[in-house]
Amino acid sequence: MEQNPKVSILVPFYNVEKYVGKCVESLFTQTYNNIEYIFVNDCTPDNSLEVINEYVKKYSIEEKCKIINHNQNQGICQSRNDCLDNATGDYILFIDSDDYIDRDMVELLVKAAIKDNADISGCGYTEEYDDHSIEIPQKYTNNYNEMLKAITVLTIKGVMWKLLIKRSVVEANNIRFMPEKNMVDDYLFCCQVFFYSRRFTGVDKCMYHYIQFNPNNYSQRTIYNINHQAEAIRETEKFYKENGVYDIVKKELYIRKFITKKSLIMDKKCIDIIKWREIFPESNDAWKELNFSFANKILFKLAASPFYWIVPLIMKLK
Repeated sequence: MEQNPKVSILVPFYNVEKYVGKCVESLFTQTYNNIEYIFVNDCTPDNSLEVINEYVKKYSIEEKCKIINHNQNQGICQSRNDCLDNATGDYILFIDSDDYIDRDMVELLVKAAIKDNADISGCGYTEEYDDHSIEIPQKYTNNYNEMLKAITVLTIKGVMWKLLIKRSVVEANNIRFMPEKNMVDDYLFCCQVFFYSRRFTGVDKCMYHYIQFNPNNYSQRTIYNINHQAEAIRETEKFYKENGVYDIVKKELYIRKFITKKSLIMDKKCIDIIKWREIFPESNDAWKELNFSFANKILFKLAASPFYWIVPLIMKLK
């Protein structure tokens, strides 16, 4: 494998003026040099584009940057597809425009990929809150079945932004996001990439910084978002069945279905017991496979019973 492969860093952006400066500075000051930057402006209503252009000029890297401007807002899926369609690197790395990365993240991921001839090289991440940080390591092995299970059940978080991915895997299998489904979730894309990859490696460091205090973050938990996560799981289940690996990940999908809807009981901001009963009823007993408290287990059991109407009353008392 080439010892200095080109990396395409892909950054869709929308309404991130307060955060994007720190993001792009972390990208433009990487210790690894063979990088191209693809930005997609999804008709941002603020000054995000101006901020990015200021940093491009500051670091004099105009020749390494490509900025694609949408004429109208097309959503995150199409923005990410436009990033992919314009990438020319040996590897791709998605970055969310309100997050930032360690200066040596690209270098270390590339070194690991070269050393192990990997299709995917990943790392851990840090959740950044207003007043504290939480490191979340991620364990990568070169066991294909274990990696497929891990991305399915989210032992490895189902997002691209901590994954250096060989672009040939994406292009050879025509892996793209699905704008027609309007899914804000990365889940299907990640599961497809892991399915088509054959070698995996990781760096045992939390090098990606995942901002939790941006109110415009795509991942903010809402019933709308839960519905689209559910759609991504349905599409993933269909993909696994069509490609003959469903039996390998059946248990993990069962648990993943439950995980995606548990907020409809446990989160007061989006509690909806009727919706919980409608989404993936086949997974209602998956709490038995998970480490919940006795009190929460009682809640889940009640939610699946004819006495489900009691659950919102109990939650109001908490």
